Amino acid sequence: MEQILNEYCKQINPGLLLLSRPTGSGKTYTVLNFIYSNYEEFAAQKRKILFITNLKKNLPHYELKERFIADGKEDEFDKYVLFINSNIDTVIKQLLAIDDKIPDQFKTESYKKLKSHIKVLQERQLPKEVKDSWETEIRKNIEPKFRKTIIEALKNNFKTKKDRLSAIKNDQKYQWIGKLYPAVFTDEKTVFFLSIDKFIAKNTTLVENSYYFNERFIDKALIFIDEFDTTKEAVLNNIIKSGLQHRVDLLD
Repeated sequence: MEQILNEYCKQINPGLLLLSRPTGSGKTYTVLNFIYSNYEEFAAQKRKILFITNLKKNLPHYELKERFIADGKEDEFDKYVLFINSNIDTVIKQLLAIDDKIPDQFKTESYKKLKSHIKVLQERQLPKEVKDSWETEIRKNIEPKFRKTIIEALKNNFKTKKDRLSAIKNDQKYQWIGKLYPAVFTDEKTVFFLSIDKFIAKNTTLVENSYYFNERFIDKALIFIDEFDTTKEAVLNNIIKSGLQHRVDLLD
């Protein structure tokens, strides 16, 4: 498998390779070794490597990180690799931990409401239906309102995407945004781990308009799709969902 990957995956736009091997034969292990051995070469060529599977919990980004750590290269992992999570999941996980880093100007009513909802989720044992309801409210209403205030502040203070990224990297007043929304650094990364649902949804980076991955990263990219049969079902469900949102009056 290692020889196949080295001969095939370094080509630019080679087409589709179906690597069908039994469970436990080392497919993921071999792919991670390939990524670890070649990420610098792909970065130099400005090519992306995407690892996609049906569920984000099945993504092996921690396994890849262990390879970097073992060689004393954890900073390299942070520089080149990005796990694309949903905005809401990252916000729920990180917000309370970085609360003291967020300037008062961003602690608006929408922020306070978001913070209080997250506190309830993390500090109380809620029935599943109640927890799901709170998370839905955060995802659909509360978090988007808070995110909008960040986007407006960035646009008002910095005219270009480059300037916004520079502020998030270097200005203490804005560095917390990168912790809360790591997707702002998408363009600068080489290796991505994401679910198929995230791959076919829009990527929201805050520093520019949202876009689909196939609009930005498909050209010359190397894409590994794990659990291919299951991911096909996710794509089909997305097509159906999209179709239902754009109904046509055939009789008319």
